[in-house]
Amino acid sequence: MSRIRRLGIAAIMMVAMLVSGAPAFATEPLTTSGHVTDPDGFLSDEQRETIETPAKSFYSTYTTYIDVAVIPNFSGQEPSAWCKAALEKSRTKEKGILYVVAYEDGTNVSCAGVELAKDSSTRPMLDGALRIAHKDHKTTPLTPEEAVAGSRTFIISLRSDYDFRARNAAENSKRRQEEEKRREEQKKEEAKRNRGANIIISAVIVIAIVSNLWVWIRKQREYEYGEPPTVDVDTEPTPIVDTVRRDALRAAAEARRRLSEAEEQVRAAEEDWNFARAQFGSAAAEEYGRRLEAAKAAIARGFDTHKQIEQTPDSHAKRRLATTITEDLDKNLPPLQDARKEFAAQREKRSSLPTQLADARERLVEELADLERSKEELSSIAGLYTESMLASLQDNPQRAEQLLESARAALETAGAHIDTDATRAASALDTAQRALTMANAQTDAIFSAKTDLDAFRERLTASIGSVSAALSDAKQLDSSDAFSPLLDEAEATIARGQRALVSDEDPLGALESLRDVELRLEAVLAPLMTQEDARRKAKETAQRHIRDADAALAWARKYLKDHEGSALLDVNKLMSEAEQAMTEAREALDEDPLRASAAASRVTTLTNRALAAPGRR
Repeated sequence: MSRIRRLGIAAIMMVAMLVSGAPAFATEPLTTSGHVTDPDGFLSDEQRETIETPAKSFYSTYTTYIDVAVIPNFSGQEPSAWCKAALEKSRTKEKGILYVVAYEDGTNVSCAGVELAKDSSTRPMLDGALRIAHKDHKTTPLTPEEAVAGSRTFIISLRSDYDFRARNAAENSKRRQEEEKRREEQKKEEAKRNRGANIIISAVIVIAIVSNLWVWIRKQREYEYGEPPTVDVDTEPTPIVDTVRRDALRAAAEARRRLSEAEEQVRAAEEDWNFARAQFGSAAAEEYGRRLEAAKAAIARGFDTHKQIEQTPDSHAKRRLATTITEDLDKNLPPLQDARKEFAAQREKRSSLPTQLADARERLVEELADLERSKEELSSIAGLYTESMLASLQDNPQRAEQLLESARAALETAGAHIDTDATRAASALDTAQRALTMANAQTDAIFSAKTDLDAFRERLTASIGSVSAALSDAKQLDSSDAFSPLLDEAEATIARGQRALVSDEDPLGALESLRDVELRLEAVLAPLMTQEDARRKAKETAQRHIRDADAALAWARKYLKDHEGSALLDVNKLMSEAEQAMTEAREALDEDPLRASAAASRVTTLTNRALAAPGRR
């Protein structure tokens, strides 16, 4: 092929590309050049300078680079991976921060160099600044003005966090210097006191020696002149060591030790509080901040009081002042520690949000399946019992369906915000979990209906007796009118149960009302009873629950044995869990009646679910 022909073909291809539109070239990780790197010229010179000004100021103060890269997109790479790859090529590799904004899809990301990444506080500060900066992104794709605003906000927010940390460090350093100075002064004062004490002790010893020598000489003289020596039996030796003063000094030293420990606790809590504000927002950490300030104030009061201890010669006053310090610390330090524990628990919960979300979604699927089975179960038992006996169950499927729809919507919200707004995601997940639990209660009531109805007379009679006994105890233990509404409700519930025994009118509703009012009566009675009586009552209740659970388990075993088609994997698993719960209930009866009752209730729930499983009919 001739050279002219080859050139012609190349020209034709280039024209074709121009006409058809060549694909956009991907933006690969680049090497930053200065504080602002804008390879496509998206920003004007003035806009780049607007970003450079706070970045230069940050470097002059903290000798740490903050470089900004403005690119079209991340070329299909994960943003954080792109950022780290660019960081490795740039001056920010060791001690620097890279902020990247992709204007085509409106995303931003940041990463820190090796030295900064070693500091555990760096990542929370970067994440906080990143979230604040993202709020400046109003459109997609971004305008140059939005890219500039987000970049400046990131740098300024980070500068604010660094300044805050620097102030804290300076204050802590000043406090430590003052403390060292106080210690030196205390040592000098102690040395003076020790010298004075040594002089006094030496004088006392000399006086004692001279006194004893004089007494000896006198006795010798009396003996020589025939006078018998006299002994004063009422005289006791005077102790050289002043125990009151010693105890006061010990109390002062203990108060000083407690102050030092409190300072360390507050220092750690303050760092944790800053992280909490970055993670959860200032509003969420507001109470934490108040407790922190209260602890700081207690420490400041403690040091002022300790100065008074050093200045007062009165040992009793020293001890009183030392006690004031420790009591003040005991009042203000525990709430601060509780706040730290609360946020630690929240962080742990937040870190497990993806797992919790997956579990909740799985549970939603299970509850939806249970809903369909509960509808079938309700239709099945409708032919066995009168409509009045099933009155309380008719709306259960509808209520369960509404609750599950609420759970589904909440889970969608949680999934949508789990990467961008963890607080909102956690709140939505909590809503979903509550809705799932409430829906489960609605379907479980249907699954347990046949068992309850087959033995409803026995169970109603037992519940009426138990509520009547609790009602009698309440009337005896409390003579006031504070619980009158609850007592009236209990009497009405007992009457409803008695009517159900006679007429078969909504026995399930009557049984549920009796169980509910019994729980509330027990809650009212608990503070009025002695510990022994409360334990006895709890044990009696647990024994009744265990008897009911045992009967339900025995009935389920027999039914499933008679129906060969029920030997399904899910059914066997449910029955195995029920057997384990039954064992737990029996073992816990003597030591922990409340746990025994809970385990027995779980037995009944599991057997009901096994009986209602697909394929059992």
